[in-house]
Amino acid sequence: MSTLLNLQNLSLSFPHKLIFKDASFTLNQGDKIGVLGLNGHGKSSLFKILMDQISVDTTVPPFIYDKSRELSLFLVPQELIDPQEDTLEEYFYRYYPQFDTLYQELKGIGHKLSNGEGDFDKLLSRQEKIYADLANAEADRLQAQYISYLKTFGLLDMNVLVKSLSGGEQRKVALSLGLSCPQRVVLWDEPTNHLDVETIKRFEEELEGSKKTFLIISHDRTLLNNVVDRIVHIQFGKIQSFQGTYADYLIHLQNQDQARAKALDRLENDNRRETAWIRRGVQARRTKSKKRISDYDTLQSSIRDLKNQAHKSVSLNLQSSQRKSKVLVEAENMGVGYKGVLIDGMNFRLHRGDKIALMGGNGVGKSTLLKTILGQIQPYQGKIKILDQLDTGYFSQKRESLNPDQTPWDLIGEGIDFVISNTGEKRHVASYLESFLFRSEEMKRPIHTFSGGEKNRLQLAQFMKHARDLWIFDEPTNDLDLETIGVLEEELKNYQGALIVVGHDRAFIENVTDKCWLVHDKKLEIFEGGWPQAEMYLEAMELEADLKKLTPPAKNSGPVAKGLLSNKERARLEKIGPEMNAAEKAVADLQEKIAAIDYADPDSAKKIQQLNTDLEKSQQLFDRLFEEWAELEEKR
Repeated sequence: MSTLLNLQNLSLSFPHKLIFKDASFTLNQGDKIGVLGLNGHGKSSLFKILMDQISVDTTVPPFIYDKSRELSLFLVPQELIDPQEDTLEEYFYRYYPQFDTLYQELKGIGHKLSNGEGDFDKLLSRQEKIYADLANAEADRLQAQYISYLKTFGLLDMNVLVKSLSGGEQRKVALSLGLSCPQRVVLWDEPTNHLDVETIKRFEEELEGSKKTFLIISHDRTLLNNVVDRIVHIQFGKIQSFQGTYADYLIHLQNQDQARAKALDRLENDNRRETAWIRRGVQARRTKSKKRISDYDTLQSSIRDLKNQAHKSVSLNLQSSQRKSKVLVEAENMGVGYKGVLIDGMNFRLHRGDKIALMGGNGVGKSTLLKTILGQIQPYQGKIKILDQLDTGYFSQKRESLNPDQTPWDLIGEGIDFVISNTGEKRHVASYLESFLFRSEEMKRPIHTFSGGEKNRLQLAQFMKHARDLWIFDEPTNDLDLETIGVLEEELKNYQGALIVVGHDRAFIENVTDKCWLVHDKKLEIFEGGWPQAEMYLEAMELEADLKKLTPPAKNSGPVAKGLLSNKERARLEKIGPEMNAAEKAVADLQEKIAAIDYADPDSAKKIQQLNTDLEKSQQLFDRLFEEWAELEEKR
């Protein structure tokens, strides 16, 4: 394993804030690193240092940035470079200045040629030279890969202006740039903000299959568990490294000093449940559903069972839900939309105490439904009844600006020393701010000295100090660090009112909600069993879509033709079944061993790493056997 870069004696400070103090960091070829730390404590600063975009403090001994000759870096930022009037196809050049200069000259030559300006022969000769230079530099190949990823993420019109795209669509552009870049190391800064679950899963699959080295800043714990094998935690001015997944790292922290364990105590129980859920295998459930069902008729029946199981839970639970406390919002045959209907035929009741995850792809009508519930727009059709004087709080992605000259104490206290929290509890301003991870020395600092992430946390504290009948959170975890998400989870679990959460953080959704409203095919599917039940239904829908691509076996009562199989292939087909069963059993056994790991064992991280390696090999063997079996079956 070769070393790509090494930082030593790293110190960085700003007025009122210390970021790094004598920190060190090493990056090796093949590392897949999750970068953790509170907002404002140096995650994005580390990326800028690696990219030589900011200067560090002058120290004795001096700062050392030792780079391998093989090192090349590509930064995928949270916010795209200003696209100006660029189309999707042209925007590629913004991230490759060496190509952009030639491309801009090429555009100028094209303009002159079309208008009959300048020396035709010289312009044509220069044009041919530029095309050749771009081809030799592989600009065409890189741009083709970028466009291929855009289409994979559903962006098909290459002539659309980038500035006209939604936030989620612009994130898909960023993903395409990062996945298609030629550099050996990719720095991902919150890549999944504003994205739907389906897109995040596709992104996960790309990262899992990537051979590139990468560092990723993300608050999505499921993503971190699935794609990283090393954790870097920026804390108290140092860069601490841990070999293992995010879940392994949290458990490792429990064995460290008590101060750090106390800071993460709010996450402990949720993380254990989350870890068990992940290792039980949402992905494994999908794999088994796809690979254990051997013929068309059985597959069709199994998919029906999966879908019916989800809806059966709905019908059994709906009746009991009517006995809950007062109805806040009731919809009857309601449709929402503007120039046309986005979601049709909705019938639901929202009660006090309901905690609902509102899920669905980008642009399916979730925001329109929320505006209708808030009374901001009227239904497109049907009826909605909203409780008189319903007190609603809406925490949106577009967060209000704060007075930069105020302090957190002034903002939250509003002239008094106590606040009444959302649970009705009277709390001192200092205690309340501490629960949102603000230290005592920070409470009297001007707000303009805080980072963007810290301001988000402060706005969250301001929003949640008020008790409401109904809270609506639109992508609440965007730009929040993992520790703050833990605080938010704890607050929402204790909240007694109704709650609707729109988000893509699967672990967060499962921890704070107990129902799921899924917008799909212009309908609102209601799952009383929550997100796990809805995900099972989505998996069935995915399998059903795959099924439609298959050709049903011909119904033939006559003798079965031997097909095109040779004697050797027929013999192989008879043997491959037991081999597949043995491989699948090996996968299941290894998953059980991983779930049974004793994390008090100091060698647990090493054991998990070995078991995960064995599991990957066993899964690959099963996949190869299944593909071989499928080819033989199709040939038969």
